[in-house]
Amino acid sequence: MDKRLKLLIAASHDTPDLPGFFQVKYGGEFAARKFLPHLTNFEDNPDYCSRRCFKFRQKLNLNFSKDIAGVIRFPSVLPELIDDAELYIKSPIAEHDILIAVGVHPDILVELVKHAAKAGCKAIIVPREDPTWLSSSFANKLKALCEQMNLEYAFPRPFCSLAKGKFRYINSFIDQFKIGRPKYTVFVDDNEKVAAVDVSYSSACGATYHVAAGLIGVDKEDVVSIANRLWHAYPCLSSSHMDPEICDSPMHIAAYINLNAAKDAQKNIRRIADGKDT
Repeated sequence: MDKRLKLLIAASHDTPDLPGFFQVKYGGEFAARKFLPHLTNFEDNPDYCSRRCFKFRQKLNLNFSKDIAGVIRFPSVLPELIDDAELYIKSPIAEHDILIAVGVHPDILVELVKHAAKAGCKAIIVPREDPTWLSSSFANKLKALCEQMNLEYAFPRPFCSLAKGKFRYINSFIDQFKIGRPKYTVFVDDNEKVAAVDVSYSSACGATYHVAAGLIGVDKEDVVSIANRLWHAYPCLSSSHMDPEICDSPMHIAAYINLNAAKDAQKNIRRIADGKDT
């Protein structure tokens, strides 16, 4: 794809507010503390990233601020059922290619998708970091709406499970922003210690770069154990609550995804002499 994709990000506010009777809360912490800081290379939120990780990231072109067309935020506490979701959408919304909706009330999400299509949107991504965000029945409803409006769609559960498939714009999103199922290559020196790590794709929260930075200097046989420890030290904000549809929690799935990425990296370790500069 020749032109760079523009993102519209929709999320709930990150607040400590608690729901009352006949209300629900959609947490905004994942977008506010992980996803958006990762997209902007933590330049406005350096405290959300370790000093070692921040330094590692600065060598790379990871600030995608210019590719963000806009950010829409909704109240975190809302009625269970919203009669007129249009009231929550300030129009017109910015022209964009990909809508990423993180923890958005379903009733608002339906109307937002309709507005997005009018603003030139080509695809929507709705990560399922929490079992309450998007049920399978509602995902099917959203899928039907997208197909009706000629929109590509992905509902990764959790976000770090996002992988390439049949949709061109979503595949281009993964390549342009280097976000999806984590994949990285480990390079070792003559002393069998990790000298460099090349990240092909990172989880949307940025944990993969935290792992990569921490692996430098590690013995090659310790790559998996240290990577696993580093991932757990970078707080995962996916829900630890059991998702009855998959009999597991999003956080547990994320842990296995990142563990498997480390195992793949160790299995395919390369030497600096193979062409990677430190």
